[in-house]
Amino acid sequence: MKAEASDAKKRRYDRQLRLWGEHGQRAMEECSICLLNGSATGTETLKNLVLPGIGAFTVVDGATVSERDLGNNFFLDESCLGKPRAQCVTEMLKELNEFVMGSYIAEDISEVLAARPEFLHAFTLVIATQMEPAELKSVAAICAARKLPMLVVHTYGFLGYLRLDLGEHQVVETHPDHPFPDIRILHPPATLRTYVDTHYSSLDALDSKAFAHTPWAVLLIKAVDAWKAANGGALPTAYQAKKEVKALVEGLRRPSVQNDANLSEALAAINTALNVPVPSGSVAKLLSSARAKLSALVADQRLSSLANPSAEDAGGALNARKSVLAFWLMAAAVERFVGAEGGGLLPMIGTIPDMTAETETYVALQQIYAAQSASDVAAVQSHAREIAAVEGVPADLVDLEELKRFCKNAHAVTLVSYGSLAADNDFYKATADGAALYVLLRAAMRFRAERSRWPGAIADAAEDVTQLRMCVAEAAREMGLPPLASGATSPVSEELVAEFCRWGGAEIHAVAAVMGGVASQEVIKAATHQYLPLNNTFIFNGRNGTTATLEL
Repeated sequence: MKAEASDAKKRRYDRQLRLWGEHGQRAMEECSICLLNGSATGTETLKNLVLPGIGAFTVVDGATVSERDLGNNFFLDESCLGKPRAQCVTEMLKELNEFVMGSYIAEDISEVLAARPEFLHAFTLVIATQMEPAELKSVAAICAARKLPMLVVHTYGFLGYLRLDLGEHQVVETHPDHPFPDIRILHPPATLRTYVDTHYSSLDALDSKAFAHTPWAVLLIKAVDAWKAANGGALPTAYQAKKEVKALVEGLRRPSVQNDANLSEALAAINTALNVPVPSGSVAKLLSSARAKLSALVADQRLSSLANPSAEDAGGALNARKSVLAFWLMAAAVERFVGAEGGGLLPMIGTIPDMTAETETYVALQQIYAAQSASDVAAVQSHAREIAAVEGVPADLVDLEELKRFCKNAHAVTLVSYGSLAADNDFYKATADGAALYVLLRAAMRFRAERSRWPGAIADAAEDVTQLRMCVAEAAREMGLPPLASGATSPVSEELVAEFCRWGGAEIHAVAAVMGGVASQEVIKAATHQYLPLNNTFIFNGRNGTTATLEL
């Protein structure tokens, strides 16, 4: 039965497995999400998470289904009118994927937290949609104290707003557009050096066929050897030096060889292949801080709870904490490897690109690189075990496959530090349009907090325009922006204030669908620790179809 379920999942998730792998899918299935408010924006977000197979979700919403809901929420129909909205959207969402667990609580989050202050502790991530400012502030404070990742999504007329607060978020697999070339031309491992010296001691001695099938990696190693011999053993890392290596490769051409694709490949690879795989500035900083960070986490989080978790710490929340500890343990082990066996270099990735070569030769090179990578991983694993023993971390915290992935992606591991929702006053000036819409949303929330309704929600909105303009001035002052009265330098135009009032706080389904797609994508990044997430605020302007990213 289990085998059948596993096969069914693989068939269902086939395409996405090619994006984030089976380990990424496992991370998704360990994710437990709390959605606050089953609004159109909330259900569109959750829909895009249920379909790819998150583990479980809980909808918390004290509202009943109204006629307005029927007009913008595709997960409600007329039979739902007057019923608890949390119940109705949960039932509909569960129909999308039989492998996903869904539940609901038909109460406002403020009531739930008053009765059970620890309620949010069991989740791995919280998505807050269309929330009142006071409630949002309360939930954000709990998530920040608990270090619980939180996304805030709000749709207001033609405005879409997304805010991420993931605390310190670790990304192992960034999936760069251009793969990192780790061929070690400048630092060939001993086994590769021996292979080249044995089989290609003299390129001149090769016949035309053998020369035409000499892998470009070998051609570059031989050209670099020649350059080093002429330059006192220095490495050709500078631009001019690479040009000289390129000339040496060009000099290898033979008039008798018409099909010298390998030489063309070597010339094309020079700029990227002649690199030194040392940790970059940001990676070096991350690795150097890893051991201290691990020690602090061990002291902070009481590892005894890993063996005997309490009820509110079960499931995904526990896995999330283990994941953080595992990340810093692996980073500390790689840092020790770089300073010891690596000789300043990162662990070898162990894969090579396609090359013009005889099959036997190419397979031999593959095996050399794979063997060296396995040797590096074994050394890192040994360091990880030693560090774990010293720190009192469980020996099985990091499995071998996870460590292999970390070593393979060590050149691009990233730590993204998010500002908290409480720090929004540190305003980052991005595109004027996105900044203006964000200020207006802040002003509209101030307006609602004072008047218990959105600006423009009444028939005669003329007075609201004046009141909203005053709220904009207050919001601008909070964020250190120019006052509204300063004309061209104002963050918000008079026309945009009036437009915001015309929207009246409406939640338009088309905008909710866009924001649901963007928000769910960021949740998947957060859950899998793959791909770089937004940092930290995303604004969608539905009036002209533009977007902006603000760092707050």
